[in-house]
Amino acid sequence: PKAADYELDVRAVLETAIEIYCAILLMENPFPTSSQEVDWAKKAWTLAAHHHNTKLAHDGGILKLITARSTHIRGQFKSRARPIVATTFGFETSANKGVQTRNRLLVSELKQDSAFIFRVRGSSVDEHSGLYTNPAIQQIINEVLFKNKSDDAVKWGKYYNPFPRVAFALVLTAIECAIDEWALGSCELISFKEDDYSGVFNSHLASLDEFSKAAGKLDLLKKLLEQVYSTG
Repeated sequence: PKAADYELDVRAVLETAIEIYCAILLMENPFPTSSQEVDWAKKAWTLAAHHHNTKLAHDGGILKLITARSTHIRGQFKSRARPIVATTFGFETSANKGVQTRNRLLVSELKQDSAFIFRVRGSSVDEHSGLYTNPAIQQIINEVLFKNKSDDAVKWGKYYNPFPRVAFALVLTAIECAIDEWALGSCELISFKEDDYSGVFNSHLASLDEFSKAAGKLDLLKKLLEQVYSTG
């Protein structure tokens, strides 16, 4: 089915339901199981219908159109990450062996202790500074969710403010996937699939939770996520 197959009033609710569904994914889990996808699609439809003051019912086709956004939203983060990662970290496209060797070394350096999440990289993990504030992170978030005043994160502040830690972990995962593409020295496209990257995502999410716990009452993670939203 396509959105155009439905009446205008249904399409209006569907558009809102898709926006809410994406927000749920980015608050809960961007690599959902098929049963989570269906549950969250139904929840998004109910909230969207309420938003439009209507009691329109969904059908199987509508749920398929909503759940199709899971792959789409992950793909958006990954496609935006690719050029930003190349520019931010200085990867170069070249047939020159020396340049390719430098790219491979850069991949190792960035992935060692997740050095890419820091604003400034030192010669060891103890010398890195600016945890979780590498400019690539905010740039990707802005490109996907804050491009203009009608973008999802601006329109749905109740879901995105403070910025969801799950979405933040997804951005880190997309950056890591974009770095992995340079592992052989030149950029080879890698699919951002659940099988390959849900484990990486869970690892980044666990690190964010550890960071939050270690900061205790300072609540540094919450402050960071509030800052991400206000900068967006």
